[in-house]
Amino acid sequence: MILGKAKSFLIRNNRPLAALVMLLIYQPSIAQNDFFNAIDVDIESNQSSDSKDYSLIGWVTQKVSQGIERPGPLFSRQGRDLNKIETSLFAQLDSSLGQDFTFRISGKVYHDEVYRLNEGVDYTSDETNEFRNRFEVRDFYVEKQFDNGFYFKLGNQILAWGLAEYSRVTDLINTEDQYTFAQQDLEDIRLQVPAALLSYTAGDWTFDGVITHRANKNYTAPIGDEFDQFVALRSAGIRVERDGPEDEQEYFFRASTHLGQGDLQLVAAEFNNNALSLDEVSAAGSANPRFQYGQNRMRAFGVAANWADGSWLYFGELGLHLDKAVIPRRDALFRQLAGWDEKDQVMSVFGVEYNGFRNLLLTFELDSIRTKSHDEFMYADKNQTSFGARLYWTALNEKLKLVAVRNELANQTGQVSRVSIDYNWSDDVEIGLLWVDYGSDRDSIFYNFRNNDIVQLHLRYNFQI
Repeated sequence: MILGKAKSFLIRNNRPLAALVMLLIYQPSIAQNDFFNAIDVDIESNQSSDSKDYSLIGWVTQKVSQGIERPGPLFSRQGRDLNKIETSLFAQLDSSLGQDFTFRISGKVYHDEVYRLNEGVDYTSDETNEFRNRFEVRDFYVEKQFDNGFYFKLGNQILAWGLAEYSRVTDLINTEDQYTFAQQDLEDIRLQVPAALLSYTAGDWTFDGVITHRANKNYTAPIGDEFDQFVALRSAGIRVERDGPEDEQEYFFRASTHLGQGDLQLVAAEFNNNALSLDEVSAAGSANPRFQYGQNRMRAFGVAANWADGSWLYFGELGLHLDKAVIPRRDALFRQLAGWDEKDQVMSVFGVEYNGFRNLLLTFELDSIRTKSHDEFMYADKNQTSFGARLYWTALNEKLKLVAVRNELANQTGQVSRVSIDYNWSDDVEIGLLWVDYGSDRDSIFYNFRNNDIVQLHLRYNFQI
């Protein structure tokens, strides 16, 4: 169904792109014909290219996604329909500045044609305004490495700390793209934040200090979208409003070193929780009460380490998160008119990677959360455990890549399975297929999203100047 609708749309609206898609699908022998042929290399041209003080890379991606279940009456899309026909352009410019400074700027432009199609889906204005056309500034920073061990980086940037894939114990700086759940890996979910980073290396230790300003909150889906996180409240007649944090600056510190067979990181932070929590309930006795959401202020202390032994890599994290706003039970929503209760939590991660098989990497991760001063009004149990497994396999000289992920969410609230297959047809062209399946129990906060399973086809063209 998805290929039929996608083919029809592409032929009507973009005949060159349609021809390219059909060529890639039905002529697999073309890429193999030149696989072992000699490659002509222009040495003089390459040397000239290396002398440039800038580089520009990017890619154009076309995604076509089909919802294979019916999300339900709470959402705009209620049937098995196309839910994405997205064209995006990403570009990144790196350049050298004076005084040995380097500069990077990158951004991404999106257009989703699904919001212009008349397929019987009555999208809300919030969905259309958010997703039909949008632009994101990604990286936008300058950096410099000094001879005395100092390193400086200022601007919009990603600062990926910690080692865990599925739990944010010490990886606390960047916000996340939560327009969907679990449809991409953590490295693709992180969003850049405006920050100043100062690092100093002394012997075997590196010390990092970071200050962010107006880092904002996680991206969440708009009203009516199939991943609208407030859909249950709105369906009950509750007005949802959002405020910014009182203190817009956040502070992070890390000390890291390399051990004999691994690495060690020590982290401390004072920051705003990127996930929204309830600050206040007003007009509680009316037909349309108002819930005011914001970002509660937190502190965290943690340690992360890994250790390699042959084909095995062991990693772990242990952290204490103070003043975390915790979700209450449904029947306790109007008990906390001044906002959700804040608790201290001990978070831990233990994981292992095994690369002893040819072209295969297996990763297993066990995460746990223990809430101090737990009470009967909390939605989650005192001790929460979640699990994640990841398989990464390559073939055909790494031209073909397969990633399979299985997540068991905490408190037995649900499961997510994801499989992606990507094939590099050439250095410039990649095609891929993604399948995501959701499952949830009736009492889970994720129950409304259980029917958001999708299958998605994408085509990507890479370029470099």
